[in-house]
Amino acid sequence: MLYKYIIELIFGILTGVIMGTTGMAPFTLLMLILEYFNVNEYKTILGSVLLVNLFPITIGSIYEFYKAKKIDYVMSAILILSVTLGSFLGSKLVLNGKNKLSVKTIKYITSIMGFTIGFIFLFSAVNSE
Repeated sequence: MLYKYIIELIFGILTGVIMGTTGMAPFTLLMLILEYFNVNEYKTILGSVLLVNLFPITIGSIYEFYKAKKIDYVMSAILILSVTLGSFLGSKLVLNGKNKLSVKTIKYITSIMGFTIGFIFLFSAVNSE
């Protein structure tokens, strides 16, 4: 049991550092790590990681960007509202109704998104100055 909490603590800090330096949400990485170490059942890990997203975990980073005047509040408001709606609809696909997504399908979707995002950032890095 203690092993589970140590894994969560160490990788929580690690993914927080990644989020603060890249701006990328660490939730996919957390999902992968927690499932790899068999911390809990996949959909329970998913729900727990989504709960983490509910809290203002980026407050330290936000403060630094605020001081540098690097926040567009209108864009942020639009994204908050649209991501909230999309998150609600996505959770309906995973949990409700006769057509709910299987763990296998969720993993396929996650892997395709991960490869796509990774390729786009790699291409962008290679072509930037």
